[in-house]
Parts: sequence; structure tokens; C-alpha cells
Amino acid sequence: MPLLAALAFLGLSLLLGTTLALAALDVPVRLRLPTLGLTLLALGWAGQVAVTLGALGLGWADAPAFLTDTLTGRAVLTGLLGGALLLAARVAGAPAPLLLPGALLLVWGASGVGHGAGHTLGVRALHAAHLTAMSAWVGGVLALTVARPLAARAAARFTPLAAGSVAVLAVTGLLLGAEHLPTLAEWTGTRYGQTLLLKLALVALALGAATLVRRAFAGRDRRVRTLLAREALLLLAVLGVTGVLSTTDPHEHPPQATLRAAPARSSG
Repeated sequence: MPLLAALAFLGLSLLLGTTLALAALDVPVRLRLPTLGLTLLALGWAGQVAVTLGALGLGWADAPAFLTDTLTGRAVLTGLLGGALLLAARVAGAPAPLLLPGALLLVWGASGVGHGAGHTLGVRALHAAHLTAMSAWVGGVLALTVARPLAARAAARFTPLAAGSVAVLAVTGLLLGAEHLPTLAEWTGTRYGQTLLLKLALVALALGAATLVRRAFAGRDRRVRTLLAREALLLLAVLGVTGVLSTTDPHEHPPQATLRAAPARSSG
């Protein structure tokens, strides 16, 4: 399940992020990247639906009812519809404003899969903003990494977009962390909290790598593409940890913590 979730996050970043990069940065992004993104997104979500159905003792014959009668199922359908509209607009060479409806449907659907499901509209909106910012950063870095030629002008345009994405990630991440982990002890004493701390450490490393990339562009360093690839790999690791995070119960304790707590409960 975490692998399937990570696959879906990668697909979202490729589809939405590279499309945003093309619109905002004028980076030559090949059509196969957003197409691959939609494919990975569909595969990741289909796998998660299959696992959920299996856990409930259901089969593929029950999939239509699951997709139309549950919050998660409707979120998947909404996200896939938005992704298809976004890709169609991208293929047609539509101007940036016409990319917006598909992009909004895509992120709203994606925000309802995982911990965003079943929460208030405000919490789901935070998830949507978080996913959009993540996709913009990851997709932009991937687009710059594979761009031929790699123009310093595009990198200069990406700097404010990346900075804005990081700011949104920081604010929404803190708000979501407070929502799912209301006490400090839960940040260190639960699987979710420990995984979140690992994600934050990887994000910090990615920010350090991004700083090196900006300096390389400013100094016309020939290693810029290698440094970009390093930043991309760190961001892919962040997506992997996010996949684990999205399938972890915020209140689940590690086995060691559970074993230590058991005698205390029984003695009372």
C-alpha cells in the first residue's frame, strides 16, 4: 500500500508539476512526462482500490459501487477526471487559464485519497494546497533536470515558484501536523510522527540541494545538471516517505512503544 501511494504521488507530480512548469517557466516538457504521470496515478489509485476491496472481502465486481458510493471512491473518480482534462488541455496546447479546471479537479480528488478523506472541507483544502505545492516543486525540478537545453532563464523563473511552494508546504504541513498530531509526544511516540520527522529531514536536505543548484546556475557551474539530479532524487525520496505517511494511522504506536506501555496499563 505505501508503494502504491508513492506511485500515485509521483504520477501527480509528473502530471501536474511538469504541466505547471511548462506554463509558468516556459520549459520544453515532452508530452510523455505528463502522460506517464496520469498512467502512474491511475495505476497507483487502482492498486489502492484493489487492496481496499480485498481487505473488505470484496472483489472487482464491487468496484463500481465502491467508486460511486464512498468518499474515497468519488475522490479517485474526481481526480482521474481532472487528470484526463488536464492532459487533454495540455495535448491541445491550451493557454494556461484553460488548464485550471482540470488541475483543480485533479488536486481536489487527490486530496480526498488518504488522510484527507472524511475530514472537514478545511482540512481537505489544506491537503489540496499541500499536494499542489509538492507537485509544483517536484515537477519543476524534474522538468528542469530533463530539459534540453537547460536555460538559466528558466531556472531564474523557477526560483520564486519553488520558494512559494516551500512556503505553502511549510504552512500547510504545520497545520496538518497539528491536526493529526495534537500533542508533542505524538510527534516522537507514534509511527506517523516519526515518519513525518523523517520526511521533514529529507525536505531539509532537498532545500540544501536546491541552494547548491541556485548557486551553480548563478556561477555558470557545469555541474548544475548533476546537482539538479541530486535534488530530484531527494524529492523522490520525500515522495516515497509521503506514501508511507499517507497510509499510516496518525495514532498508531511502534511495536516497541506498545510493549513498553503494556505493563503500565495492566498494573493499573
